[in-house]
Amino acid sequence: MRLGWHALAIALATGSHYGTASGAKASAVHKLSDKAFDAWSDAQELALVKFFAPWCGYCQAMAPSYEQAAVALKKDGIPLAEVDCTKESKLCEELDIPGYPTLKVVVSGDYVKYNGTREESGIVDYMRRHKQAALPEIAAKSFDTFKESANVVAVGFFGRNTAEHGVLEEVARELRDEYTFGFVNDRTLAKAQGVPAPGIAVYKDGVKADIFTGAVTSESVIRFVRATSVPVLGELSSQTFGNYIRAGVPIGLVFYSTDAMRKELETQLEGVARDFKRTVSLALVDARIYSKHAKMLSLAPTWPAFAIQDVAQHTKYPLPQPRPVSEAELRPFISSFAEGRLAPYYKSEPVPATNSGNVFELVSKQFNSVAFDTSKDVLVMFHAPWCIHCKRMAAAYEALGAAMRQYPALVVARMDGTANDVPSHDAALQVSGYPTVVLVRAIDNRIIAYSGNRSIESLTDFLRLHATHSLGASDAQQIEVEHVQPAYDVISNHDLGFSPKEARHIEL
Repeated sequence: MRLGWHALAIALATGSHYGTASGAKASAVHKLSDKAFDAWSDAQELALVKFFAPWCGYCQAMAPSYEQAAVALKKDGIPLAEVDCTKESKLCEELDIPGYPTLKVVVSGDYVKYNGTREESGIVDYMRRHKQAALPEIAAKSFDTFKESANVVAVGFFGRNTAEHGVLEEVARELRDEYTFGFVNDRTLAKAQGVPAPGIAVYKDGVKADIFTGAVTSESVIRFVRATSVPVLGELSSQTFGNYIRAGVPIGLVFYSTDAMRKELETQLEGVARDFKRTVSLALVDARIYSKHAKMLSLAPTWPAFAIQDVAQHTKYPLPQPRPVSEAELRPFISSFAEGRLAPYYKSEPVPATNSGNVFELVSKQFNSVAFDTSKDVLVMFHAPWCIHCKRMAAAYEALGAAMRQYPALVVARMDGTANDVPSHDAALQVSGYPTVVLVRAIDNRIIAYSGNRSIESLTDFLRLHATHSLGASDAQQIEVEHVQPAYDVISNHDLGFSPKEARHIEL
């Protein structure tokens, strides 16, 4: 048998860990059950828990490193534990474990996301760093060095036993993997820095970027730190896109096509960018490199151009062309967006004059009224004209539509994803490749992704299992199709210049 490199690596990595030779040392990793989980977690000041399944190859590959890390961290008083989700399924469901392995850091009974690597050294370094204070007190004489110690540094000017300290400490625990935090209990230094005490300021590359104003809550401070972490009217590129995503603020993309145009826009829009920085992060984008991203935002290749992209909501707001990209135009446009008066734009083909075929031809303009009709189960295939896998699936999908016409409460539909945007914020409907098939159930509108092969039998079984309305026992009409594992064409983003991971956020 030919063993692939990945399988061989797993076999080599796991062979020693799962061996049962007599005299093997007891594991340093605590095994947690549902009954003991809460009590154990509440008792830990700092710990790490792995949620796994024994059959998971990645879990098996990680096991030796996790065991070694548990041994190394014993002297630091940081216990490592694990939960077998095949045995403790109820617990894993309650904690919403998305896949295996999933690691969570325990901090005084609360769980936060683990953002380190899976190697022994990475686990050990990450947990030791988390053992240090999330919000250390900084002496006045060390302040200048501290504010220059990282790209983004958030500093509180208050005493230890204040409400502001408690809030910033909570924020620091949550964001410590992204930003650096500290506090200074020195009113003279606060006055010299122009920060009211108690107060919070963010420094970028050692320079004060902004001072927090408003009610001090965890949510408001998190939004403040994230929004301030990106520059006012910076440059958006494949290198900086991740920073804008993490900031969690809608992005206002200003496209330019010449260096002279860029300079003029930067001068004209700096005030707008500064005034709206907590609402929309304005950024300059080189249209010579990222013209396809502009097209995705429904902008014609006429520069300059502007659009707001709300990544979290999967929405876009292009400034109607040919309106000029100027301060006079952008101020009211961004204000309308901030006040919720601006409707998102969704690209759509015209609604078909007739729709009497076996498969309902869906377009963006009618998507919500059809797909979210609570009286019907709606199966939707998102396809692209150039997608070879879509073409191979077409015959089976057409036959499925014919077979299902006898059920008036079931709609088999398809939509060209290249010509229509999905007018929904639901992450389950954000298409990253073709064909993508989902079922929107009747009554509860729950969305279930299809992952079977391209046969009518598999599609029918999927509907029989998941549709709200019952189907007959033998609805599949036999046709000749390939019985292969599902395949699809991933939407290419190389022309955009963004990495595949970042591209998931920009496919609207």
